[in-house]
Amino acid sequence: MNRAQLLIYDSQGRLADQFSEFARARSVWLRDVRHAKTCLNLLRQGGGGLLVLKLGANLEQEMSLLAQVTQLFPATAVIVVGDTDHPTLAGLCWDLGAAHVLFPPQPLEKLNEIVAAFLP
Repeated sequence: MNRAQLLIYDSQGRLADQFSEFARARSVWLRDVRHAKTCLNLLRQGGGGLLVLKLGANLEQEMSLLAQVTQLFPATAVIVVGDTDHPTLAGLCWDLGAAHVLFPPQPLEKLNEIVAAFLP
């Protein structure tokens, strides 16, 4: 039986900590990734799943990763998380194929609920 895969791409590694108990309770394979190549390789190996992509450290690389994942792995839903209210950037994320975009004024506390909705 294949377990669902939850990848957290956050250059600072803060988001993965909040999902460790969540993943354990749902028997989800949680991977904290900080490099685009690693993320793509894990998706190649494991098929579909869910990617939570935190924007902020290197926007060009992060947006490129979003575009690559949505094109190469259409079965993988991507949730994009931003720190600041930026409607234009949020719109670009939607245009690049994000399944959900969470920017302020939406509270970050909604992220667990959103992730749960995308996992089996």
